[in-house]
This record gives sequence, structure tokens and C-alpha cells, in this order.
Amino acid sequence: MLRRWPAILTILLIALIATTIPVRADSLEEEVIALVNAERIQRGLPPLIVSPELTAAARAYAHRMAAEGFVSHTAPDGSTFITRDEAAGYRDWDYLAENLAAGQTTPKEVVAAWMASPAHRANILSPRVHEIGVGHAYQPGSYYGHYWVEEFGDRPGARTVSLRLAANGAAVPSARTSAAPMILPANGTSDGWQAATGHRVVGPWLSFFQRHGGLDSLGLPLSDVMADPLGGGVQVQYFQRAVLEYHPENPPDMRIVRRLLGDLLFPGADPPVSPADAPPGPAEYFPLSTDRPTGLGHFVADYTRSGQPIYFKQFFDTHGGIEVFGYPKEEPKLRNGLWTQRFQAAVFEYHPEYDRDGTVPGTTIPLRTYRVQLALLGEQYLRTQGPPPPPP
Repeated sequence: MLRRWPAILTILLIALIATTIPVRADSLEEEVIALVNAERIQRGLPPLIVSPELTAAARAYAHRMAAEGFVSHTAPDGSTFITRDEAAGYRDWDYLAENLAAGQTTPKEVVAAWMASPAHRANILSPRVHEIGVGHAYQPGSYYGHYWVEEFGDRPGARTVSLRLAANGAAVPSARTSAAPMILPANGTSDGWQAATGHRVVGPWLSFFQRHGGLDSLGLPLSDVMADPLGGGVQVQYFQRAVLEYHPENPPDMRIVRRLLGDLLFPGADPPVSPADAPPGPAEYFPLSTDRPTGLGHFVADYTRSGQPIYFKQFFDTHGGIEVFGYPKEEPKLRNGLWTQRFQAAVFEYHPEYDRDGTVPGTTIPLRTYRVQLALLGEQYLRTQGPPPPPP
């Protein structure tokens, strides 16, 4: 007698070639997405955006497998997940992957099966994936009964994520152009901290990372410690939000220095404002001085002059202040619908979608933890300078 064992399949394609609207999933599909994002968040990876195109492709293929009684990445007509995703409208992608499963009756079972398989797990936890679509079909009397499809993708403009509320009040991902929330890793061992990107943060680099906001302030490492590929004779490590330099000539607690990416990417500063022109609420002014470094003539504040809360001073004070971010180069400005402020080493962003009650899905972290976030200047800097060389 032939037993009906649950089946799982995977295939991965990486092609180095070249804001969608929120999409609603049925309750089982939505639970799969929540479980996948919980796995990613626990490892310091951003949750995935729900793509309507990938969702359409995944649903259609799940129902086709159920109706026609097969489980394969290649359909009987020869179509592949690439052609199916593109036919659903997912274009200009630079990464695609697919997970299939059949026979598992619940989202917990299917996600557990995928996470127990190295290839499927690699797709779910890939740092290159930023969008997801999930399809589920149940066909009574079919060989497996339940059929599951996960489509993973990435394309320019879909690198960040926000949250929306489902009908039941739970937070689920949606396509919004805001930075992804991250959690701090556990304290590193004597061997350092191995990030999901495959790079390790060790020694004084790890100490700086942990003291100055971790993933919130620096993001994931994009390289190991290495000689600066741009020269200068210093050791550096690239992160999503920063580049750190090692200066052995400095006192021990000041040997790790954050490169002034704000100055490099956005040269210059706005003309100084008057110290009498303070915004409402908590604020600190950094006067421009010609004889000593005291500032560039701008405020850090929790409110704009129009009274809009932005909480930049609160973030500045609790995440390292001048030592980490340098001086503000301008007053807050609206850019692409977000209040932002450029500093010598960072760009602050206020994300109102996180300024509310609730927790990040799969964690106990308050959403308000991420109402102020830092732009991914490290990634932007890499795009202008080219990728770091591979380790020797």
C-alpha cells in the first residue's frame, strides 16, 4: 500500500540582472507569512513584504497542483516558477525562489517542514529576499489534500517593509517604503556574533555594536573586518547603516569610529539657524563655531516647528549622540512622505506607521521602538563605491 507522506520541494534561482499595494491572504496563507516572518525576525532579518503578484502566482499554482494531482516546480505544460511569477506581473526582479509542500494540514506543520529542510530554510532566511507570496489549496479526495506554495522575490524598490493591520487586528506585512524593524542579537560569545548574512562581528567591533544600538543603529554586517578597499591603511567593517573604522592610535574606548557617511553621501550642510528659533518641546542646539567643533548651527528636537512629533532627540540621546551620529547638518525635512534629518554619520527617519500601540509580529517588541529609524546609508555607500572584495 502506498503511503501518502507529506512532500516538500525547493528550487532556487539567483539572477544578477536587473511599492506595491497590500494584498489580503486567506487565514492559512496569512498564518504562514506570520510564521515565516517570526523566523526571520528572531534571527535579525527584516520581515517580508506581501507581493500581490507573487501571491497571485502562488495561489494559482497551488490550486493547479491540487486539481491536477502533481507536486513539481515544473508544471506539465513546462512552465516554471520564473515564467509563472513573470506572467503574474512580477517583473524587473533580481532574485526568485520557490518552496513547495503537500500533505501538511496546518501552517505550523508546513513551516516546520520547510525549516527542517536546509534548502527550504535557506530560502526562508535568505537576506536577499524581500517579498513573498503564499498560496494554499485544499482538494478533498486528491492525493495529498493540502498543497502549499511559497514564492520569494526581490526587485528594486522593494527592499523595505512596514506593517498593516489585518481584519483580526494582528499586524501583518504590507508594501510600504519604510525601513524594516530589527531586533538586537543575543550577546556574542568569545567567538563573536555570526549574523544571518554570513558575516561575523567580533572583539571591539562587537562591543561597539552592542553599546551603540546594534541592529537599530548599524544594521546587519555586509562584510567581515578587512583592510579598507578604498585605501587609507585602516581596518573597516561594512554594515547596512554604517561603515566602522578601527583606529588603534585612539584611546581604547574610542578606537572604533563610525565613518561620516552623511558627509560623504550628502556633502555640505544647510546654513545655520538662529538659536532663538527653537522648535517646540525638547530640543538641543549645536552652535557653529569657527575655532572649535561645537556643531553646524542646527537643532535636534522631538518636534518639528509645525508641531509634528518626530522624536529625533529622544533617539539621538539614547543611541549614542554626537559620538555615533555626529552633528545635525540641517533642520528636519519631508522627503518621500517621511520626516528626515541628515547628520554627519546618519540620516534619521520618522515612521508614523510604527508610532502606535502593538508589538512586532512574533516578538514582544513594541512597535514604537521603530518609529525612528536610520536610513541604510551603508548599503547606499556600497552602491556608490562597489562591493567590498571577497575575503582572501
